[in-house]
Amino acid sequence: MNSVGDLDKIRQNKRLRSVLLRLDELERNARDEFETLSQTDPQLGGWKDDVWRYQNRSIYFTKPLDANENLVTGKTKKSDREPVDGVWAVIMRLWALKGIKNGKVGRTISTELGALSWLANSVSYMDESLIKFNQSTLDATIPALELRFKRRGPFERYKTMVSITKQLLIPFKIVPRFNPKVNMKNPAHEQADVTTSKYEERRNKKYDQNIDKYLGQVKAKFDNFKHLKIQDEAHSHPEPKEGYDELRLLAVPFLMAFGLRIGELCRLTDDCIEYDEVNEKYYLKVLTEKGELPSARPVPRMWEDVIVSSYKRIKELTTEHRAFAKKVEQDASSAFLSALKFDSRPAQLTEALKKNGYNPNLYFLRSEVSPSREVQHESGISYSALRIRYATAEVGLIKYKSPRAKKNQSHTVYSKEKISSIAYSTYQAYRQKIYNENHIDENKIGSFSSKSFSVSVPFSQLLFIVKDETFTSQSSGHGFIPHPMTAKSFSSWISNDKSSRSKTVFERYDIRDEDGNVVSIKTHQIRHWLTTALKRSGKNEMMIDLFMGRTPGQGRHYDHRTSKERAETIRERYLSQPPPDDALGRRIKRMRDNDVPESEIDWVLNHTMSVIHYTPWGTCKRDLDVSPCEKGMMCLRGDTGEGCEHFGIDPDDLEAKQNILNTKTHYENQLAALIPNYRELTEKLNTEEPLDQHIKFCIDTVKGCENALKSYENWTEKKNQRIDVVQVYDPEAM
Repeated sequence: MNSVGDLDKIRQNKRLRSVLLRLDELERNARDEFETLSQTDPQLGGWKDDVWRYQNRSIYFTKPLDANENLVTGKTKKSDREPVDGVWAVIMRLWALKGIKNGKVGRTISTELGALSWLANSVSYMDESLIKFNQSTLDATIPALELRFKRRGPFERYKTMVSITKQLLIPFKIVPRFNPKVNMKNPAHEQADVTTSKYEERRNKKYDQNIDKYLGQVKAKFDNFKHLKIQDEAHSHPEPKEGYDELRLLAVPFLMAFGLRIGELCRLTDDCIEYDEVNEKYYLKVLTEKGELPSARPVPRMWEDVIVSSYKRIKELTTEHRAFAKKVEQDASSAFLSALKFDSRPAQLTEALKKNGYNPNLYFLRSEVSPSREVQHESGISYSALRIRYATAEVGLIKYKSPRAKKNQSHTVYSKEKISSIAYSTYQAYRQKIYNENHIDENKIGSFSSKSFSVSVPFSQLLFIVKDETFTSQSSGHGFIPHPMTAKSFSSWISNDKSSRSKTVFERYDIRDEDGNVVSIKTHQIRHWLTTALKRSGKNEMMIDLFMGRTPGQGRHYDHRTSKERAETIRERYLSQPPPDDALGRRIKRMRDNDVPESEIDWVLNHTMSVIHYTPWGTCKRDLDVSPCEKGMMCLRGDTGEGCEHFGIDPDDLEAKQNILNTKTHYENQLAALIPNYRELTEKLNTEEPLDQHIKFCIDTVKGCENALKSYENWTEKKNQRIDVVQVYDPEAM
């Protein structure tokens, strides 16, 4: 007779077999879909491969730690990675395929697989973990994540695990059904509260109010250098080559005026500036990132002259590069061959080539390209590039006495056709990287794609089209192959990167901050700088988000005003007519109705604003140092469902509004489940909290949310807080 333990083991084995059979079926179906995708993209790889190639990015199915228990990073060699085997390898491939089908970018899929690998690691990659999987399994990963990562790293990975559990593991019955929750505090909430030290730390990292000053100093020194160069006078901090500094300086106004993301800046087109004669206004056409639609953003009046003149100068500096890129797009082989011209070749050299069996039109000597940094071949190809990149194009040696030599010397002969072939292969690799494609056909125009649009833009139509060595300080020439400015080539110019051999512009021009340290700026800090500046000027939050190409409500994360500045903004709002429809706003209205002097109203507001702080749903005006809150963040419910008397509404805070909507939906869903199934749920609820009391709590909270949302509806925007509406445009129609 079997013991209870044996019976339990038999049941578990049966459940495990059922799960494994289900996984086998899911894998068979997924492999069929994967094979279909592989036919259109052969470089994707094989289903069982440890790495797939998607959007010109490697997607690894490997463990988060190598054999020596070192953390695997993007710099870890492929040979040092350990593949994941068994059921968890199947789960990782299922999730990756799901992401590819849904159009996720390669970087996102890689990041999510990284989180999933930590979940698999926490259960030791065991099959049995699937039948015992529950909330505790997810929570058990937290200590390891907090040990290995900092700041938001642990939370984001943990949240991804919960998301994968909800979207894959539970719906497809790979693990037992339960309600996965994020049992980890989001550090962003504390960072968003201006009264906390975490906010101050984040502000110091994300925001520098002197960005305009530092970049202005660079511009002043560059202009002085150009002036001295024209006057043929001695100068310091010279520009390594034409366009090296100037092109990127000309790009700065686009970042500061529009707050463009670096990717949006790099894919501006050569017709991105357009003048609207009806509205008498310039617009900038932007291929917006983050899944948003392309937009035509109005050029702010104060920036018009700078933006238009910068745009014209960029077009002037890139004219030759653009023309060559166009030739390469039309006929790459012919373009590269014709660029390798040597019109001033001595007749003796031509004869020497012929004598040794080399067609002078198809071969040349390396010595015909000067090794001097001061003298460059018109094609842009350099002496060092011939020795390194194009070394395989060497075809032999000939003896030849140059006009300046006293005797015959050996000279290396290069094949133009081989150089053209190497250049074309490199050009195709550049295209695949820029357009995030595994493969691009020869006659296909590259496309920028997102969830919202896909638009074909060849290199020649990009505003910042240059060559592959234009932004390389080690090379004196521009290079031989068309290549647009990239996020990395701009970021390394202003941001100190220890892995880069090039000095930043701040290092070269010796620009230092107030502490005497050389300035270093990250490109995204400029978006934070502009958002804060617009907030300080009183612009409406929704209009700012639209102007910056963000989802409405995200502006709170880019707002770095001090608590005093925010309090002053809210104070002005309560002094307006009408004030916000919350407890304090109604109090102000009653005081005015009772003819209370404005000086007393002003005193009340000053006293209240001195202790204001922020919650996920709005503001709190309770002095927590003197009288701590005992209601546990029940801002929306209060004691009666009317909302807490200390709770305040900020009509421009759209993220708070979304949080209110989410809270309302959460408790409405609870009510929908509770009330129809009153008797059935009696035994399942926590006995320490009576059912009737919980239902009343839900009803009061929903009522509080509705009252708060009405305050948003009642608020009318002021005309002087509006900015021009951002228009959506169709890139294919332009």
